Amino acid sequence: MPDKKEPESSDEGELVNLSQLAAELGVTRQWLHTLRTKDPAFPASRRRPGSTREFWDLGEARAYYRARELRPGERTDLKPPSAEQ
Repeated sequence: MPDKKEPESSDEGELVNLSQLAAELGVTRQWLHTLRTKDPAFPASRRRPGSTREFWDLGEARAYYRARELRPGERTDLKPPSAEQ
């Protein structure tokens, strides 16, 4: 069952789960999971005492996402077919 709770506030700022973070940034949960496992600069998650659920500071995550280096791939569908002889 998806978690539809509103983001919570704490001393660190607004804390959100991965689904909420994906919705705020306009990306998929899968993409965020890829970023958090492959990019050491991805903001660290926080856990409340006695909980196994991870939360992220929304402000930190937004700042990270805006500042990260974009590396778009090369589109191959626009290139003409190579001439094979």
